[in-house]
Amino acid sequence: MHRAKILHRFGQCSLHRRLQPMFASFSSSSSSPTSKEKTWERSAKLVKNTDATNNQYLDKIRSETVDPALQIKTIEDELCGAIGKALGKQGDKILNAVREMKEHKLRYDQLLLEASFDEAIDFATRYNEARERAIKARWELLVHRQAVGFTVGNHSYVHNAFRIPDALPVNLDELKPNNDMQRKTPSEEVVPKKEKFGDQLDWWQKIGRWK
Repeated sequence: MHRAKILHRFGQCSLHRRLQPMFASFSSSSSSPTSKEKTWERSAKLVKNTDATNNQYLDKIRSETVDPALQIKTIEDELCGAIGKALGKQGDKILNAVREMKEHKLRYDQLLLEASFDEAIDFATRYNEARERAIKARWELLVHRQAVGFTVGNHSYVHNAFRIPDALPVNLDELKPNNDMQRKTPSEEVVPKKEKFGDQLDWWQKIGRWK
């Protein structure tokens, strides 16, 4: 579902991993883009303009991905699809890491029930490592989306679409139950004192009205 949201505007097209840094280059190559012009539209113009040979990413695209002799609209479509595929692959990286987190969490919970705390810490560590990868991949997705023009609500959208749970404790003392609490009898439990209210005279004397 998350991937479908990301690909919604771009379609199911292909892109090699080596093209991902090019989008950031496109974003900075156009000095004053119009607000209505899309990133892939600006990029298509750059690819089409073969006189611009000072950009290694443009040269690589011209030689390996998009023929600059094509019509400008065709180049736009190719680049649009490439962007969509790149974002989709980045979304998959997040989902794979989160899926790994869930697997480690299931095993972690089972080990806690069995009081196998040392093993539980091992799976908590694996969980936290997968979590770090998920956070890194989500940050990369934010950067990619920003580079291709998603500047409004980008952070909130990505964080809502790809929620990452909190880290697990890896300290043995935090995992073991508190024995002191377990040994307490009901008579030892602290009962909160009820405040005793007097009459109106007590109230006036307390605030010093008649002192």
